[in-house]
Amino acid sequence: MPRRADTGAPGPPLGQGRDAARVLRRVIMASAAVGGRLSPATAARLAAIGGTLEWAARPRKRRILAENLGHVLSLPPADAAVRRAVRAEIVSEARRSADFLWRVAHPEQVTAMTRVEGAQNLRVALAGARGAIVACPHVGGWEVVTPLAADVGAEVTALVEDDWLAWAVAGVRARSGLRLVPASAPPFQLASALRRGGIVAVLADIAQPGMRSFEVTLVGDPIRLPAGPAALSRITGAPIVPVAVLPIAMRSWRLVFGEPIAPPPRRGGSAGEIEATQRLADAWSAVLLAHPTAWAAVDPLPWLAAG
Repeated sequence: MPRRADTGAPGPPLGQGRDAARVLRRVIMASAAVGGRLSPATAARLAAIGGTLEWAARPRKRRILAENLGHVLSLPPADAAVRRAVRAEIVSEARRSADFLWRVAHPEQVTAMTRVEGAQNLRVALAGARGAIVACPHVGGWEVVTPLAADVGAEVTALVEDDWLAWAVAGVRARSGLRLVPASAPPFQLASALRRGGIVAVLADIAQPGMRSFEVTLVGDPIRLPAGPAALSRITGAPIVPVAVLPIAMRSWRLVFGEPIAPPPRRGGSAGEIEATQRLADAWSAVLLAHPTAWAAVDPLPWLAAG
């Protein structure tokens, strides 16, 4: 692939390039070396302090979360219950970060600390020999999914952002068994992974500006969600499996696989893709309504006015 400078496209923002990613990578590894030695109780206390400080220091993040979690709770963003949920989510995010550092230090222990629900759904999806698209909102981390995929004999390819944060953790993800494909890569790379019978893991709850998307209903409200998972499913014949990685406690997770969504008809066009995307949104809605503070909805989302 040509370098960004060769294409004429703008480079990353100042302080968010490859050099910054290398610095961040060293910080993560050093932090993991320390955090991996902490007891779960100590890690939880430090995460609560760090999350509370971040909540106080980032008003824009609070506003975005209030807008998104307000839809989940069916309350206005300024409601006291929404404000409490925002604070709880930011603290939960800090705990997830502490868990991530522990996973970096102790990858061999992840399987023992993960309770899997619905594993048969993934096996059923893979039985068709066309692979499976594992689709998740921003809940949990892919490093927890990988050990189960190894148990069923499937390669996991994760679609990741092409930015400095993703570059910084690329080595960690690769060592956990993930094959990484950046969002800027040609789509055929994902299709090829599915044709090999593998799993393609995508976070698909954010429709970026200019991205092909569909109007569906999420947590009871209209929104636009990316068309990518349903389009990839239609083209390859791979079913979509909704998934969520939910915390039980520090360093302990529930990995929940929903019922497979059949691929849209090959000649069905957008209508079949919209139906599949709505079914995916329905599966996510059940998770988000039950666990609103597990959703790291820290990006502006394209909610639509009702009616």
